[in-house]
This record gives sequence, structure tokens and C-alpha cells, in this order.
Amino acid sequence: MKKHWILAVLAVLTCALVLAGCDSGAGGPAAEPAPAVTQSAAPAATESPDIASESPAVDTAASAASPSASAGGSTLTVSATESVKKMPDIAYVSIGVRTAGATAKEAQEENAHITQSFLDAVKTQGVAEDDLETQSLNVYEDYENPQQTVVENTYRVTIRDIDTVGTVIDAAVAAGANSSYSLSFDLADRDSVYMEALARAMETVGSKAEAVAQAGGYAIVRPQSITEGSAGYSAEPYLAAESAVMDTGAAKGAATPISPQEIEVSATVTGTYIIE
Repeated sequence: MKKHWILAVLAVLTCALVLAGCDSGAGGPAAEPAPAVTQSAAPAATESPDIASESPAVDTAASAASPSASAGGSTLTVSATESVKKMPDIAYVSIGVRTAGATAKEAQEENAHITQSFLDAVKTQGVAEDDLETQSLNVYEDYENPQQTVVENTYRVTIRDIDTVGTVIDAAVAAGANSSYSLSFDLADRDSVYMEALARAMETVGSKAEAVAQAGGYAIVRPQSITEGSAGYSAEPYLAAESAVMDTGAAKGAATPISPQEIEVSATVTGTYIIE
């Protein structure tokens, strides 16, 4: 009897162990799929935004390069210089009086007397008081004769009627002017002549740009910049040395011959143009 009871207990324990093993096997496989789902979802969530963000960046860069290349920056730079020539209408004479004396006072008094005489003489030839300007006044010891003092008083005389230049010089010499003779010509309104040259240069630079662009197979879109260059001025200098003036025909009753040349005023323009 006791033997049968022991067998019965063993049978119950065996069944319990079998049932416990079945329960643990069923719980293991059911728990494994959950981590697999979590791992596969994580990469999908991180990779998808990266792909989406890279694609628009490439498109934006491509569209920004296109307008810059077409608006380009192909440019053409040309320069043009134009000149206008005019006969001078004003003259400047540098002329003065040189005297020497045993003392500075003696030389100065004589110089003042002769200077006033030559100024009065040029005024009689139509030179206005405002057109007489002291250019220099020097007092120094005579290098060749240290016992004497030299005084030089030089004036700049503006002559607005160039047809009278010869007679003005002759009148000054006849009144005692004897030093620093020089003569130059100019245009009273040089600025207006320069503006005329500048307008011509502006027109020429535009025509030149068109011609160069067409020759290269391009068309001008618009000017990018226009630059004014430095002004040019040229005139044949007329210088009359002291000996030349003293040898003029004034002593023979003829006016000193004066032959001014044309004055050339030039302007330069540089233009940079966008072409396509």
C-alpha cells in the first residue's frame, strides 16, 4: 500500500515538472519578436530624414549657379581719347625791370620809377589794372660787381586781346622793361572746351565698344562703369628771351610779330560693359 502511494506522488511531481517546462518554452519564443521589431524600426526612422535633407540641398546649389554664370561676368573694357583744338584767346607776358645801384635804396628808387613807366605804357595799350600782377621782387648783391645792389621787379601781364600782344611788349620795352621776358597763350574758358572733348570721348567709347563686341560675336547688355581719365592740355610754348625782344622791330617802328598756335585740349573716357 505504501509502495503504491509513493508511486502516485512521483507521478504527480513528474507531471508538474513537464507542465513547468512547457510554460517556460512558450514564454521564451513569444518574447523574442518584440526586440526584433524595435531594432528594425530605429534605423528606418534615422535614415529617412537624412535622404530627404540631402536632396533639396543639391537642387538649391544647382539653381544658384545658373543665374550667376549667365549674368556672368563677361565684360569688355575700352578707352577713347578725343581732342578739341582752339586758337588761344588770352596771353600772359612775364616782364620786368632790373636796376643796379651803389646802395639798395638807390637801385630801388630807380627801379620803382621805371616800373611805373612801363606799367603806364602797357595800360595805354588796353591792359586793365586788374591784369597787372606782381610776380616777383628780388634784391641782391651783384655777383659781378659786389659794390652794387641789384633790384628786379617782375610783373605778370594778362593780355585779353591777343592781337595786341606785340604792341604791348613793345610799349613795355620802350618804357624801360628789360628783364624776364616770356610769353604763353591759353584759353580763357578752357573748361568748356574740355567738356566738348569729354562729350566726344564719351560718344566714341560707346561706338568703339559696340564695334569690338560685334567683332567678337557678342552683344552689349549694359554699361557696368564709365570712368573719366585725366585731362590733357598741350600748346606750343612761345618764349621770347630778353635778347630776342630787344632785337624786335619796335625800334624801327614795327610791332613785334607774334604767331600763336592752336591749343589742344583732350579728354579720355574708359568704359566697362557687360556682354553676352
